Amino acid sequence: MVLVTWMLWNMSQFTSKQINVLPIDHISLYNFDKNQNILDSTDIPTIDLNKNISIQNLSEAIKYKTISYQDSIYSDPIHFLSFHKFLERTYPAVFNTLNKTVFSNYSILLKWNGKSNSPHNPILLMAHMDVVPIENPESWTHPPFSGIIDDSYIWGRGALDDKSSLIAILESIEYLLGSGFTPNRDIYIAFGHDEENTGKYGNSLISESLFQEGIYFDMVLDEGSIISNGIIQGIEKPVAVIGIAEKGYVSLELIVNHTSGHSSMPKDQTTIGKLSKAIISLERHKMDSKIIKPVQHFFNFLGPEMSIQNRFLLSNSSFFSTSILNRLDQDPLTSAMIRTTIAPTMVSGGVKSNILPSTARAIVNIRIRQGDSISKVKNHVINVINDPDITVKIIESDLYSEPSEVSSVDSPEFSIIHKTIKEIFADVMVSPGLVLTTTDSRHYEKNSKNIYRFMPVQLDAKDLSMIHGKNERISKESLLTMIQFYIQLIKNIHAS
Repeated sequence: MVLVTWMLWNMSQFTSKQINVLPIDHISLYNFDKNQNILDSTDIPTIDLNKNISIQNLSEAIKYKTISYQDSIYSDPIHFLSFHKFLERTYPAVFNTLNKTVFSNYSILLKWNGKSNSPHNPILLMAHMDVVPIENPESWTHPPFSGIIDDSYIWGRGALDDKSSLIAILESIEYLLGSGFTPNRDIYIAFGHDEENTGKYGNSLISESLFQEGIYFDMVLDEGSIISNGIIQGIEKPVAVIGIAEKGYVSLELIVNHTSGHSSMPKDQTTIGKLSKAIISLERHKMDSKIIKPVQHFFNFLGPEMSIQNRFLLSNSSFFSTSILNRLDQDPLTSAMIRTTIAPTMVSGGVKSNILPSTARAIVNIRIRQGDSISKVKNHVINVINDPDITVKIIESDLYSEPSEVSSVDSPEFSIIHKTIKEIFADVMVSPGLVLTTTDSRHYEKNSKNIYRFMPVQLDAKDLSMIHGKNERISKESLLTMIQFYIQLIKNIHAS
């Protein structure tokens, strides 16, 4: 009875963490007087966005083939430089007012000077101009760099990842400058050119330069999580996840050296057989699962919105952790939230159909949860394979990074993002969470302790396959809502 009473008390303390605010009218936002004091939207006329021009601007941005290849030798500088000229031509107020610095010829850092007497540290908004290569362009409904606009969508590579964010940020600042707005603190904007290829020559250098200048950010906001339906059972409303951490990343190469020979006389073990056995062993012997801090925060925010049964379970997660982990492990999405994942992505070996190869290789891509590390993962792979004929090594030329630090859910900046989401998207649930992919924001851990990853767009599960896949597109409404989000975010930061 004591235990049950304690559990019921825990559930009674498991209360909603959702901020209750009134949604704002699109596009009619706050207006400001000459002293930057907030006025009611009825006090002075509101400057409206030309929605058709905003849509056309993203369409034009998509047409620039700013592809980031694994091997930079294939990248064409003219596309990036032409893209720069397009941005300067399209957003004259931004590029005439903000200070611009270019890194490695292509990455852009903008600084919007705030009031000189502001006691606040600056913030950083991020997006990237590069896109991934196209695997089968003929399989697309519209050519991937056409920027086709139909009745509902803007089509093309980068429409979601991540030129829509880039254009939305610039549209919002151009709008605010046109209304005479000046922020009360400095705002930096970083547009990387190699996010899809480690960010080594873009945001990595930008962050180091800012660190040397002594620039510290109260908040960094990059792409990452989105608003989605059906990501967790028991929540009927769309869920906006603000990424407070991201998983680490490393690719390991498995190299098998074994006896070659004629395929008519194979031994009990072959080179490819050994490699196959190693991959199967890795799939069968997964790394341990654990409810890490970002996942705990995720359920602390969403649990109070669930049924009584789920609230009871999640409010006593320390007692029911095994049951919760087993349930989460049943779905690939939630399973990836609680464990380090190991996935074979490339296999090679052999030169002819009747020759047993002496060497075979496989690449396994690993996304590392908080609490694990690159060295721990490598040791796990070696121990599970347990074969002296197989060498395991880190692919140094590929991206590799440890899991990120976990940002605060109690900071004023997190609350500002939360509030802005509620104002723009109204009937959604907001929650912190773990980003399963990697972003350029990881380069800024020495510049800020509050790094958040959120892309203000609502997508269904089937839409996610468009990112890095075929038929990438964004709805016109989504783009305009993104612009609205950044305008309101900047104004909320100003008012904080």
